[in-house]
Amino acid sequence: MISGRLIRPLLALALLTAALGTVPKAGAEILEEIVAKVNNEIITLAEFEARLELFRQQISRKYSGDDLDAKMEESRDLLLHNMIIESLLVQRGDVILDMEKVRKNLLDDFKKQQKIENDAELDKLLKEQKMTRKDLLDTLVRLSIPQEIINYEVRRKISVSDKEIQAYYDAHRQEFVKPERVTFREIIILFEEATRDEAKARADGVRRELDAGADFQELVERESQVSSKERGGLVGPFGKGELLPEIEKAVFSLQTGQVAGPVESARGLHILKLESREAEEVTPVSGARDTITEKIRDQKSQEKVEAYLQKLWADNFIYVFPKYGTAEWKPTHAVQKGWSEEP
Repeated sequence: MISGRLIRPLLALALLTAALGTVPKAGAEILEEIVAKVNNEIITLAEFEARLELFRQQISRKYSGDDLDAKMEESRDLLLHNMIIESLLVQRGDVILDMEKVRKNLLDDFKKQQKIENDAELDKLLKEQKMTRKDLLDTLVRLSIPQEIINYEVRRKISVSDKEIQAYYDAHRQEFVKPERVTFREIIILFEEATRDEAKARADGVRRELDAGADFQELVERESQVSSKERGGLVGPFGKGELLPEIEKAVFSLQTGQVAGPVESARGLHILKLESREAEEVTPVSGARDTITEKIRDQKSQEKVEAYLQKLWADNFIYVFPKYGTAEWKPTHAVQKGWSEEP
């Protein structure tokens, strides 16, 4: 049985999808132009155009003008292809799942996610969006079930051996190393070319005071000229490669409590005190097993998912009206990207 944990769809997408085009299915009184038939289900022109509009809104953040129009045109076939696959997978869910229970769980999860206290509050929200509860449930199912079916029928059946896990760990060992990190306090005195000597003299004076026993944080308050002053000069933690080379070299050479500087950078003179050091940590293969298993499963799944979808397509009745394309199978990786995203 499929796990009760389903993908949580976003409220905005669920509402927008339904609001853009909630149209009757086959057998309804209102006649709609049909784009495609998937077994005994239909995809209407209104549904297709609503999804196109949703897609346009998504990609308009990246494209505009002629580029947007060209992207829309080249994506029409793929979008319809994805809608057909989506319909096939939802229909597959009707065969292997207790969909009444699934819909109840989805609705309960939706209300909890959106902090909706009761059915009356939900009905009020839906009324404001000019939606029915069925509209919402259909959208939640469409956003959740296809990926769940893929996980159940394909991904969970992909085996990953101990040998494969060890080989991946050996080849990607750096992924499982938490590098040494340092946290430190800083006093930074800024300068321009004309004031460099003055700033150097001031920084040298601060260092002499520290060597004589002055409190570092009191000098931060008095002398530092950057925003870390508000935190007593505290910054970090930082790993190697995250700091200016001259600062990294100085601070990583310190023991806890030691002071370095003034260290000159392009814009300032830095006096540094090491606050703490986190030693490098290596996650053993036993601790990385679950992460590695998912990574390998992801690598293996693309070809198997493609084969599964192609067989599902071939085993069902699909008809696309000629003006909208053909029912010919086209390779797709849409399921890898999520059903709420662009084609």
